Amino acid sequence: MAEVKPRCRLYLQLPAQPPAKLEAQFAEALAGTDAACVLLCRDAAPVDEFHAGRLLDLAQAQGVAGLIEHDAGVASRLGADGIHIEPDPAAYAKARGVLGPSASIGAGCGLSRHDAMRLAEMGADYVAFGAPAGSGIDAVDQCAETIAWWAEIFVVPCVAWNIDSADEAARLARLGADFVAPSTHIWQDAGATHLIAEIASAISQVRRAA
Repeated sequence: MAEVKPRCRLYLQLPAQPPAKLEAQFAEALAGTDAACVLLCRDAAPVDEFHAGRLLDLAQAQGVAGLIEHDAGVASRLGADGIHIEPDPAAYAKARGVLGPSASIGAGCGLSRHDAMRLAEMGADYVAFGAPAGSGIDAVDQCAETIAWWAEIFVVPCVAWNIDSADEAARLARLGADFVAPSTHIWQDAGATHLIAEIASAISQVRRAA
């Protein structure tokens, strides 16, 4: 009998400038899904460390890993489990030096196979693949091909990035994505928690032969 790989799991991204209802929506999403990880994202504004700390506490109380985007210093101060970085070897080395060997450090690699291989060789805990915002169907298909290629060759987990469709999430899980990360934009939808639950349900039903 063929070995079955662990099922794909949910990776939540939270916006740096949260809508007023985000904390309640986030708590509901955590209660209704088997999320593995949450990333507190950044934009042009500084991180609100008080708010970020509350969200991290919510996640970690449910056994969900909490990461900060880019800033190892903030991650260290808030007791986060790690960070998510751009595919920059210097940023990876700096983050590992600040956070230590047990921290989870992942890299967003876009569609670059070279960047993903380089960061994985350095010790990244996962690589994330996603088509740039506004890309057409060709870029989405290229992302799917990249995930399938990665899953066939490498042991380091990969994340399908900015996936807001349950059907697309299931497709990428079947191709080998270890995690699926809906975009931060999903929280702007009035039915955000329902959409997230649909994605979580879709990927949880996928089983892949090793």
